[in-house]
Amino acid sequence: MIKVVRIGPSTLLREESWSADLFCSDATLIFRGNYNVIELKKLGDCIEGWRVSTNEGTKEYDRRIESTPIYRQVNLKELSFDLDHQHWNSPVIEKKYCVQPGDVVINKILPLRASIATFRLPRHPVDGNCILIRGIKEPLNTWLAICLNQKPYEAYLLQRQGMSILARVGLKVLSQLYLPIPPMEDARILHHEIWDWNEQVLDNDQLRVRLIDEVESYVAQKLKETEVNFDDRPLNPGQFFPGKTIADSLVPNHVRLSYQLARLKQESGWISLSVLLDKKIATSRLSKSPEIGRYLRVRDIDRDLTFSLPEAESDWRSPYRVFNRPLTKGEVLISTFVTPSRVVFMDEMPSDQVYVTDSWERLRFRETPAAWALVLNTKVIRKQLAGMTIGSVQQYIRPENIPRLVVPDIDLDVRISWEEKLLRHHRKHRDLQQQRKLIDLEAQELFDRVHGVTKTK
Repeated sequence: MIKVVRIGPSTLLREESWSADLFCSDATLIFRGNYNVIELKKLGDCIEGWRVSTNEGTKEYDRRIESTPIYRQVNLKELSFDLDHQHWNSPVIEKKYCVQPGDVVINKILPLRASIATFRLPRHPVDGNCILIRGIKEPLNTWLAICLNQKPYEAYLLQRQGMSILARVGLKVLSQLYLPIPPMEDARILHHEIWDWNEQVLDNDQLRVRLIDEVESYVAQKLKETEVNFDDRPLNPGQFFPGKTIADSLVPNHVRLSYQLARLKQESGWISLSVLLDKKIATSRLSKSPEIGRYLRVRDIDRDLTFSLPEAESDWRSPYRVFNRPLTKGEVLISTFVTPSRVVFMDEMPSDQVYVTDSWERLRFRETPAAWALVLNTKVIRKQLAGMTIGSVQQYIRPENIPRLVVPDIDLDVRISWEEKLLRHHRKHRDLQQQRKLIDLEAQELFDRVHGVTKTK
């Protein structure tokens, strides 16, 4: 059944276009509904991000880019920011392209995402592939972000910009967008929920960063107390290593690492990971994939030692690459790919069965697994992993070599403290994920109501 949507003459006049690509696309939805509209440029300003080059030989180069954390497109999520570790450093510049509380930030290159800057967000600049929308009062700033995260608005901005090799959102077209005015009381309630949720996410993320820094500093100090230096400098010709420290590989970098690990154990009392591990988790593989299953891959990992529940998939074609025992509580996973290196701590059973692919080595510690997961996430461990790599195109580690990693002998009370902090973070993280699901439902309901969307049973 074909649904007929009437586009009034006032809309055609306002848009200055009769283009079928605009009025017969997904963007049609934003021309429906019984509401008042206001042009975006009458509410606030659209500001382009920092157009700067990292190439010292160009006129766009600014030396401050070398030390300034910057928000890029990858850091923009729907209604929120996804911060890298460096973003928690103190801001070093103050310009109009630095985020301010209340800003809505979008990326120019599709798919479009609109994020909200709250008080807790560090005030770093956004890069030139992003646009800041500033000066819109609450709750309309949050309402704008909700609308811009919807596909009809993405389609509208794309069609109004015109076709090009690379689909982008332009400042002029964005500033000319007409925003529908929602019921203000409903919008205000939703604004406060989204704002409070963002603040809690940032608080929890900062706690995680501080904990990671605390563990990193502790382990680095322990290494500093030894005479071992993990470096990637080429070996000197004819460099000698004692035969008893050589393992089963004669690759020069592997030999050097074996010598370094032996010294850490013998001279400084560091411990092999194998001593800390409980019985090995069975590594038998699936003989046949389930009809629908969830499979954990490296790309599903968040920055906080947790993972996003993978999407359910059918017709998995490589069951031989999947362990037949689903993920269980207390496991620590470490990726066998060195780039990117990822560590996961599973503090509780997932809500659905999750199968683990062979890109991971599954570890079970006798005690304080969360603390050891934090230690495995440090630079000292990553340097050890780098010394174990094989392969040229994609560097990886043989799973049987991971128990050879060595860690400092850390007092139990220190590990318990770290464990409690990480568990607290993970619990809060899950609570916030549940809150976000409810917020998304409320936001979608308000968007549909304003735009005259009726749900079919």
